[in-house]
Amino acid sequence: LIRETGASLRQASLITALFPLGGGIGVLVIGWLMDRMNPHKVVAVGYLFTALFVFAIGFVNTNPLLMALVVFIAGVCMNGAQSSMPALAAGFYPTNGRATGVAWMLGIGRFGGILGAMSGGLLMQLQLSFSVIFTLLAIPALVAALALMIKHFSLSKPALLGSLNKAQ
Repeated sequence: LIRETGASLRQASLITALFPLGGGIGVLVIGWLMDRMNPHKVVAVGYLFTALFVFAIGFVNTNPLLMALVVFIAGVCMNGAQSSMPALAAGFYPTNGRATGVAWMLGIGRFGGILGAMSGGLLMQLQLSFSVIFTLLAIPALVAALALMIKHFSLSKPALLGSLNKAQ
């Protein structure tokens, strides 16, 4: 896709490599923030920023330097948020079902990876514009952010404390 914006093969390769590089930093940053703030909100904001920066990629295609920066930040946000999901899932399930719950979450996530690649190929086959493709690619991250905020607000503290007291 980046080559189709007029970038050279070298530029496209470097820009593409910045996404996982940002991810390594994002894992550390999001993990550090989760230890100090509400983890649901931190990961939700990570996904929200993922949606914003993936959307922005579609509109910075005329400036390779700006695109590189936006792709790097999208990698920080997306990989940081995605890598933090098992920790949130582990805290959600009761001890006796924790491994199964986290395993199911990870297994279902694999389908997302498969469908994401297939969807990207379909969007390219439809010959949609660069900006439309990245607008559509931002939607799953926005849905993840909304789902995490709903999860956060639906787990009221009194109900959670009540279930902890029953376990004792």
